[in-house]
Amino acid sequence: MMTFYLERLLMIIDQSPSYSPLTKKAYRTDVRHFCTHAKTIDIPSLHRYISHLKQIYAPTTVARRIHALATLFDALVTERSLAKNPLTHIKKPSRPLPKHRTAFSYTDARRVIETLQDETIYAFYFLLLHTGLRFNEARQLRRTDLDLIERQLFVRHGKGQKTRYVPLHDELVTVLTRYLDQQSNTDYLFVNNTGRLLDPNQTRKQLRLASQQVLSRTLRPHDLRVTFATTLYREHQADLLTVMRLLGHSDAKTTQQYILPSSEVARSSINRLTPTTHR
Repeated sequence: MMTFYLERLLMIIDQSPSYSPLTKKAYRTDVRHFCTHAKTIDIPSLHRYISHLKQIYAPTTVARRIHALATLFDALVTERSLAKNPLTHIKKPSRPLPKHRTAFSYTDARRVIETLQDETIYAFYFLLLHTGLRFNEARQLRRTDLDLIERQLFVRHGKGQKTRYVPLHDELVTVLTRYLDQQSNTDYLFVNNTGRLLDPNQTRKQLRLASQQVLSRTLRPHDLRVTFATTLYREHQADLLTVMRLLGHSDAKTTQQYILPSSEVARSSINRLTPTTHR
């Protein structure tokens, strides 16, 4: 029976136009793991499976996997391969509250990027810092997505296959113009020396090593997206809906999670406290 469900779930994942390649990869792993450990799709089996996950994985991972299965089971119900979704009757593991953290300041992020020697990597991360694009959105940009005359770029590979236009910062236009003048005419905007798309692991590694050298902290590509959102909202007073649109979010609550206090903002807020009495 589980072989049937595994085949149907994998088919649903592959045929869904709304899932990104990374989401499809994660969902395939999730359903294979579930079908290996469960004998059927019912409430007792799900209770046992969730208990098994809690013994092995972090709460965030458990919550993500169960959320993925709930979504896919709904699809099975829709196509009538499953009578009802048992996860609707089970209290799902809640995601733990995020740990307190502060955003990297724009200045610190910029300091790291300025040490990158490779022109392609430099332009790539300069773009991330000034547009808030996701790593894979920027990696898959084509030259035709870039409009230096109108000073905007078209994001065609957004999460959930959503598209959007993002305006370009004046200095980013200068950086990209210089970068394009030095590069051969390729289909994709950011390619390596052999003309292929940037290797994700190597590209992330260069930022990680540079940040550890400059800041003694690890700056990740996603941190640049958070810095972009935080800087726009807290330091340049952009409204939440504008930041939400630029990030490609469909829910303002998601955007709010990106807007973190920078260490400078947190410090200045504390310094503005005025005691009403003195000991």
